[in-house]
Amino acid sequence: MSRLKYKDESLELRGPSVHTARVISRLTPAPLINLYVGLIMVYTSPIGLGPVLNETTALLILIPGMVILPVIPIILSTWRGQTDLDVSAREMRAKFFAFSLACYAFVYAVFILAECHILAVLSAAYFTVTLGVMIATLKTKVSVHGAGIGGPGTALLIVYGWIAWPVVVLWTGVIWSRTVLKQHSLKQAIGGVVLGIAITLPTYWFLYILS
Repeated sequence: MSRLKYKDESLELRGPSVHTARVISRLTPAPLINLYVGLIMVYTSPIGLGPVLNETTALLILIPGMVILPVIPIILSTWRGQTDLDVSAREMRAKFFAFSLACYAFVYAVFILAECHILAVLSAAYFTVTLGVMIATLKTKVSVHGAGIGGPGTALLIVYGWIAWPVVVLWTGVIWSRTVLKQHSLKQAIGGVVLGIAITLPTYWFLYILS
C-alpha cells in the first residue's frame, strides 16, 4: 500500500501543526464526508426514507455509489504511479470528476425511483457541486476538500438547522489544514468551501425547500 500516497507526504513538512493538519485532512476527503453525512441523514432523516427503503437498503445504495465507486479510478491511478491520492495535477482532475458525476447521477436516479427524497436531494447536490468544481478547475486548482465539506455542511444546516453549526468549525479546519500542507493557497482553500456552499444553497432551495 506504500504506493498510495498523498502529495504532502513527498514534501519536507515538519512540526506539530503539520501532524494536526494531516489528521484533519485525512479525515475530511470528499468520500468520507459523503459517508458521514449520508449516515447522519439515513439514521436521523426528519422526513424519513420514503416507502421503499430502510436504513440498510439505503446504505447499500449510498456507500457503494457515493463513497466507494467515485474514488476507485483515483486509487487505481495512484497505484499505477500516474497520480497521487490528492490528484495534485489540476489537468488530470477532469476525468475523475466525470466518473464521479456519473456515479452521483446514477445514485440520484435510484433514490428518485425509490422515492427517497432526503437522499435524492443529497446526491443531486453532490452532482452539482462536483460539476461546479470540475468547471472551476479549468481555471484554478480549487480545493476539493473545501468543496467536499462546504456543500454537505450546508446541506446539514438546511436540513437540521443550527444544531449542525459545528460544520462551520470543520470548514475552518479544512481550510487551515490544506494550506498548512501546501496543497492549496488560502484563496483556493476558501474558494472550495465557498463554491460548495454557493452551489448547494440553490440546489437545496429548489429540490428540498420548495418541493
